[in-house]
Amino acid sequence: MRSPYLFRFNRCVNLFVILISGLLLVQRVNSQQKFWVSANPPKCHYTIDAHIELERNVIEGRETVSLKNDSNESISVVALDWSISLDSSIDITAAGKSLRLLNSEKESQISSPLFFQLSGPVDPGSKVEFDIAFKKKFKFSDKNTEFKITHWYPRLWWDGLPVHDSFSVKLDIPEGFALAISGRLNETTGRYEIEGAKTFGIYLGKNQKTESREVEGILINTLFTEKGAKCAAVCMDTAVDVVKFYKEWLGFCPFRFLYIIPGGKGRWGGYPFATGIVVIHGQETFKEGESLIHWQKITAHEIGHEYWGEWVLDPDIPKWLWIGMGIFADTEYLIDRKINPEQRVRWMGNYVNGVPMYYDTTVDVPPHRLSKIRYDYNNIIVHSKCFGIISALDAVLGREAFERIYKKCLRVYGGKRLSWREFQSFCEKETGQSLGWFFDQWVRSNKYLCYRIESQESRREGNEYLSVIRVKRLGSMKMPVPVKAVFEDGTEQVKFSSRNLEVSVLTFRSRAKLKKAVMDPEKKLAMLENPLPEISNKAAEVISVGWDTKDSREVYQKIKDEDIPSTGIWYSLGMDLYEGKHFPEAFHCFKKVSELGTSVFAGFASLSCMGILKDLQGERKEALVYYKEALKYDTEVSFRLPGMRTRIDRQWIEERLKTPFKLKKK
Repeated sequence: MRSPYLFRFNRCVNLFVILISGLLLVQRVNSQQKFWVSANPPKCHYTIDAHIELERNVIEGRETVSLKNDSNESISVVALDWSISLDSSIDITAAGKSLRLLNSEKESQISSPLFFQLSGPVDPGSKVEFDIAFKKKFKFSDKNTEFKITHWYPRLWWDGLPVHDSFSVKLDIPEGFALAISGRLNETTGRYEIEGAKTFGIYLGKNQKTESREVEGILINTLFTEKGAKCAAVCMDTAVDVVKFYKEWLGFCPFRFLYIIPGGKGRWGGYPFATGIVVIHGQETFKEGESLIHWQKITAHEIGHEYWGEWVLDPDIPKWLWIGMGIFADTEYLIDRKINPEQRVRWMGNYVNGVPMYYDTTVDVPPHRLSKIRYDYNNIIVHSKCFGIISALDAVLGREAFERIYKKCLRVYGGKRLSWREFQSFCEKETGQSLGWFFDQWVRSNKYLCYRIESQESRREGNEYLSVIRVKRLGSMKMPVPVKAVFEDGTEQVKFSSRNLEVSVLTFRSRAKLKKAVMDPEKKLAMLENPLPEISNKAAEVISVGWDTKDSREVYQKIKDEDIPSTGIWYSLGMDLYEGKHFPEAFHCFKKVSELGTSVFAGFASLSCMGILKDLQGERKEALVYYKEALKYDTEVSFRLPGMRTRIDRQWIEERLKTPFKLKKK
């Protein structure tokens, strides 16, 4: 006879098994319905046939997206970087079946990304193809002379991570437009193709001309207006030489084509518009006989970002490694070609000038902190300090080791993401050195570099000379700094100071007497000449991220009694206070600038502003004193006050000696 207790036990076990099985089934279903992203998203292939109709303001087409699941988990939900609205539509199928949209279908407008449920999971190693019809409207009028777009087709979305995909695109465009596109034309198929593109862009230039030249297997194309033709020719000649240099130096070019297209009206530099397409601003401002350095520099710089930014991807926020590594490339070109031997110093100048402004120059900051920064973070940090980091690493590791790392990163991370932390690990692995001390200071802190040669002496000892050079650390950053000893017979020796000692004693033995000592002889270090005086915490806090004009009076109250030697701070604050009509406070700031007296221009500008402010406060006699004093510092340069179209120069000040300055009534 069965025991009732055993029966109950078996029944409980069965119920438990059923429950567990049910939970596992639910878990399996949930895992199939969830959206997840592989650490290394798959590279997909896009076959697109599309046409652009500018008269209808629409781009539409069909595409086939081929995806192979090379991960270890099934894919049941995919996401597309696309939106649904009156101006944007999509229809997607796989294996002949329409995919179910998981976003709320009740909404008439659904923003990107769109999530779709697959009819069945794509197991590891399996492939799936999506057939997509799409349509997108845009704004374009007869007055427009160019059309450019990167987000024109639905693309698989992987949590916003940058990826490389391959493309084969057939594109119909309207007549009368020159085309730049992220692919090279296959003459046989009539399709534009590329093996790996971060962004596939399209640019149309109305009535623009084109020139093409092939060098080292790379087809270089320029698009330009008639007025910008001479500048475009300079950019083309430079691009040809740059491609030759980069290919010889680095061993390859990442893409088989390059387009150079015109940008804005001013000489603002340039930017990579899309993979294989770079923008150079201000081409129509080119004047016959002018120096070509600006155009050569910008062209080399933007082509460098085809390696760093388009070929090697940057996942960080803020994105800075690709900027610094790209600048390193164009700097090497300009120095090698003797176009601009001082290019390193020029690139690092904005950062070196920004440090005395007491800005917080920490690179690795969270997005919420980044959004509060009011100073020119892009130029001072991203484009200047971040190149300084790469240049300093070159100095610390030595050219042979750094160049090996630089080239190997391009080979290993082409089409992949390279974060700065991964770059640090890569450098450590290649050199066998711990480099936390370097990256923590340069990337994760506000410390600055300042060293000085404290003393040098040379005395004879037998048949040789013993030279002793003392190097003192004055800044907050600890770094090994190269010091070159130059001897009277023309020979040279280089040694590094110790990063752990406040004062390093470097000894040299030579056949000739020491002639001079040169710190940082190759100018690879972003280093201040003088240390910064300490200021109070309240002052540091209020100016560390810059300030808005509306907050200038509050900033002034907190720093007015501080020992700040930067004319930049007082001048900028004075201008903001003037704009806010806080005239007494503005006068005090400009007085600070004149007292510091670090440049002739600062004297002219500050004294002129002091005269203007005295005029505005009805103190004409004092205004005349400052106007006359300002003319003593005239350097034939000019400046502008906020809200003024007229620039202030010598002639303008001479007129103020006759007529007081008054604000125009609005």
